[in-house]
Amino acid sequence: MADSNPANFANRPTEEVRAIASKGGKAAHEKAVERETGRRTDGTFVPGSDAAKEAGRKGGVIAQEHAHEQAHDSGRREDGTFKPGSEAAKEAGRKGGIIAQEHAHEAEDNGRREDGTFKPGSEAAKEAGHKGGLAH
Repeated sequence: MADSNPANFANRPTEEVRAIASKGGKAAHEKAVERETGRRTDGTFVPGSDAAKEAGRKGGVIAQEHAHEQAHDSGRREDGTFKPGSEAAKEAGRKGGIIAQEHAHEAEDNGRREDGTFKPGSEAAKEAGHKGGLAH
């Protein structure tokens, strides 16, 4: 008596069985390649592989070299803080002042004072009062 269970490979169409077998073969091959090279087929590293460790080591060495170069060239110390009086410190201060000024103008426009409280009679104060009244 023939088995009619569709889970039985003998009862499946030949093309379907071949496709399943092909996928299994490809997956096995990919795993073998990953073990040999330390990389997946998409080019990313297999976590913990020797290739990943070596790439991380090389990246760390290069980053350290660049950190020393930037510290000397950019007006910054090795810890990333600015050297007093450096051009980089002056530029950062200038940019910070511009941003602070822009935010001060935004505070004027949104009905709030610099400390975050509402300006009396502002639309924002009225809206907050209305919402507060609805909450009770």
